[in-house]
Amino acid sequence: MNILKKDATRREFVQGITAGAMGAATAGYLGGSGLAAAQSANQACSDKITVLNPLGVPPDVQLKPQAPRLSTLDGKTVYFINDGFPGSENVLNEFMDWFKTNYPKTTLEYRYKGMGEAGAPPLWKEMNEKADAMIIGVGH
Repeated sequence: MNILKKDATRREFVQGITAGAMGAATAGYLGGSGLAAAQSANQACSDKITVLNPLGVPPDVQLKPQAPRLSTLDGKTVYFINDGFPGSENVLNEFMDWFKTNYPKTTLEYRYKGMGEAGAPPLWKEMNEKADAMIIGVGH
């Protein structure tokens, strides 16, 4: 008993399968004809459906330019911020050793911020006043 057209669209195919399953279940439950139940279920389906996107529409992204590069690091202050991720202290210490060797005239400041924003506001204020650059370590 085939209730699908030979050249059915995908929608018709899905409706036919659904109607067929509903018809078979109805026929088994009511003891009636599976084909008749499937056809009546298929007729009850509308040709038009409404689909809503639960994600909505994200706002446009406003791009911000990168901070301008420093012409030199000599005489500048660079903050190394440990964000609390495992291994980030090792990475930052290696960076600081490299900077000490290659930029001896640069002032290096190491700060532990930790994860989250708990210690951030005073640190951001300090860096706004004193830092010329910042490197944040995230470890791994």
